[in-house]
Amino acid sequence: MPTADGPLVAVVGGGLAGMAAAARLAKMGHAVVLHEASDVLGGRWAPYALPGDGGGGGGGGGGKILVDDAPGVLTFPAPWRDLSRKSGRPLEAELARSGLALVPAPAPTYRFADGSELVLPSDRGRQHEALLHAYGPGPAARWQHLLDSLGEVWQTLRPLGLEEPYDPSALTRDVVRRLRGRRSLADLADSLDEPHLRALVRSTAHRQGTTPERAPALTGVDLLVSRTFGRWQVAPDPAPARGRRPEAPGDVGRSSVLVELLAARLALRGVAVHLSSPVRGVETGPAGVTGVRTATGVEPAGAVVLAVDPWTAAGLLPPGAARGLRKALRGAGPVRLPVATHTVLDRTGPEEVDEHVELDGDGRPVVRTTRRLSGRTVRTTHDHHAGVPAPGWGLDTTGLRGWRRRPGTATAQPGVALAGAASPAGSSPSAVVQSGALAAYAVAGRRD
Repeated sequence: MPTADGPLVAVVGGGLAGMAAAARLAKMGHAVVLHEASDVLGGRWAPYALPGDGGGGGGGGGGKILVDDAPGVLTFPAPWRDLSRKSGRPLEAELARSGLALVPAPAPTYRFADGSELVLPSDRGRQHEALLHAYGPGPAARWQHLLDSLGEVWQTLRPLGLEEPYDPSALTRDVVRRLRGRRSLADLADSLDEPHLRALVRSTAHRQGTTPERAPALTGVDLLVSRTFGRWQVAPDPAPARGRRPEAPGDVGRSSVLVELLAARLALRGVAVHLSSPVRGVETGPAGVTGVRTATGVEPAGAVVLAVDPWTAAGLLPPGAARGLRKALRGAGPVRLPVATHTVLDRTGPEEVDEHVELDGDGRPVVRTTRRLSGRTVRTTHDHHAGVPAPGWGLDTTGLRGWRRRPGTATAQPGVALAGAASPAGSSPSAVVQSGALAAYAVAGRRD
């Protein structure tokens, strides 16, 4: 396989998956070149500047405000920590250098179609108390039982594309049973027999860009992941290192900080990043992969990670190697990404992320996250009613039958691996980051 003294490993796509794969490969000692078609790294997670007034909502000038369209709250931070440690230094140490830390985020407030509200903590005990107070012992117990039962689903899913490469042959009859293979997420929601809790369960499908009727029951595991691993935000370090000077209040909940740290890691590891550099194909020869074709010609490469949407990946592969991937995409479509807007508010910035989620009767959410960014208060709205098709942000399939056909890490072309939000692990940021790890291991031929 390529080393720092040999042919390059080409990573195609500079989103979370591509950056994660490139960082790991470079740390393993491989020479890596990353091609990104746009002029920025990070995709939706890339920070960008708003005008001083943010386009509305009061407030005067004051220069640029740095925002992002990423979620202000993270769940399941373990893949982020693993990526940081396996590509350099621990995440906590890296954040501390900038006076930041990954700290627990407060519970979200849900507002339902009838106008009532519910603050739902992540902690199991406090969550049960909140539901007991709001709905009584029956619905609270059914919610608790549902999430507890999803523990088996979570343990079954982990080796199916999250922690290990996805192998469809592993889906035995027993595995399908444990994944609730005959049920949709809508079925799980209906089992609660309480309108608000039903909407909460259904919202997990809408947040993933699909519908509860199309989503398999395993989609509900997101509720358990949040309860198990909590909710986290990037915020000023509450306990800065001794001797560090107090600074002006920093950003709260700007998740694109993680992309900035990862970009710096790529530079430190010597990854050659080419922006505005679309790749037009993967070149192969009798011995396997020989390079990638760009606008300027063929660049040599001994292995390739395609961290792009699966339709683009199929178009880059040689026809024979793409046949299986195209078959996997039959009947599938892109998920719908919520429309993100930012409004600058004329008030003091919050000390922590404030998240309010409005759910209609179907469970379709509008998520409003208030954060302190560039010294101002910014409300970011992710409207899932106005979602737009986004091929790079996930694959919309029907039920477990569609889910099991999703492409894994491997391709029919030796030396080429896939990474991104279309994998069976899902489209959550943590799953996408982990897909980059699996792709890196696949082309490197080893795990570090």
